[in-house]
Amino acid sequence: MSDSVAALKLVIVSRRVHPAHGPGGLERHVHDQALHLAQAGVRVDLYAERPLDPTRAALAEEAAGSGIRFHWIDRGPLPIGRARGTVVLDRLTNYPLWSRRVARSLDPVADVIHVHGLGGLGIAAQRARHAPLVMTPHGMEEFRSPGWLKHLAYAPFRRGIRRIAAAADRVVATDEILSPRVEHELRVPAHRITVIPNAIDPEECTRCADHAAASTFLQRAGATEAAPLFVSVGRLAPNKGFEVLAHALGRAAADLPAGWRWVLIGDGPRRGRIEAAIAGAGIGGHCVLLTSAPDALKHGLLAAADWFVHPTLYEGSSLATLEAMAHRLPVIASRVGGLPDKVVDGETGSLVTPGDSRELASALLRTLCSDTVALGAAGRRLLEERFSWAVVLPLYLQLYAELAPNTAPVSGSRRCP
Repeated sequence: MSDSVAALKLVIVSRRVHPAHGPGGLERHVHDQALHLAQAGVRVDLYAERPLDPTRAALAEEAAGSGIRFHWIDRGPLPIGRARGTVVLDRLTNYPLWSRRVARSLDPVADVIHVHGLGGLGIAAQRARHAPLVMTPHGMEEFRSPGWLKHLAYAPFRRGIRRIAAAADRVVATDEILSPRVEHELRVPAHRITVIPNAIDPEECTRCADHAAASTFLQRAGATEAAPLFVSVGRLAPNKGFEVLAHALGRAAADLPAGWRWVLIGDGPRRGRIEAAIAGAGIGGHCVLLTSAPDALKHGLLAAADWFVHPTLYEGSSLATLEAMAHRLPVIASRVGGLPDKVVDGETGSLVTPGDSRELASALLRTLCSDTVALGAAGRRLLEERFSWAVVLPLYLQLYAELAPNTAPVSGSRRCP
């Protein structure tokens, strides 16, 4: 362990973290970031919302090991839960209250404070702060929500995230392509933006795959090795575009081999509409909706698939796409968010216009004459070169060392862009 790493005391603030609060991209990234930093010797204090189920907090602490000290901060007292239709109201009311509680509870001797999303509202409002502040805005859905009503409801979030960005010493853009968007929408000067991608451990993805369980599942689903297998992973929410993919598969079905299958792994409020879209497209016999899957089965299905399809309408970084690339899967994805940094058209997969089922159908049919082995291998190489924790962890360590005067860069680490 480097002495400079051991001397670094880092506070991470995120309202949600996996596995205490579910498997979302932000939650998983926060967990992985804290875990890898702690394994490198950084002293990590993680502030998150106390889950309603106390066993979830214990599960998170067990998964993180002894290198992370958790601080579970109670959620706001207002009686607005997370039931369907109340998530925005919960964030509008309880989120600011929770963030103020965090600010009052912070360890005063931290070298650096790193906040995720709106978790830094209370810290940004403090008149005096002794530690440098880093902020990662992630997908910035507050600026991309469809529909005027939700866009209006998100106005306080847009003000809040800009307030945190204004107070931050450095704002992290999770992809090169997102850096101009962070500069424009958060009104942050370019010199305060650092690009550090969200990352995964590709070898862990490979080791995790349960090939036998995936084979049994696919046999029961009627899949055959001779026909293409498309896999998608994500929350069944309006922005993920899975109805668009159902319509596209319906358009392409007549020209696809008879035994093709689409496996969709995920759950959420859009499930009923997706099922209706599948039925309306007449492809029910080819589609399997898997509401939940252990990581081993999910990775087994990714390893067995021919293509990963991510038809999202707007997106941040997409850890699911990186996991597919870890299994050497070529990717069809929408040209949005950070996806063009990962899906290089014609090299690691195909990019399509979001929401365009005709263009997506054409891309699906082109898979029949594509060199999936070459595309998948190129995707794995890109992942290892730019989006693995082996590459990304030194970028975080260098950033923190630059901001904290009593620490020094880790030997051999890369300088942040």
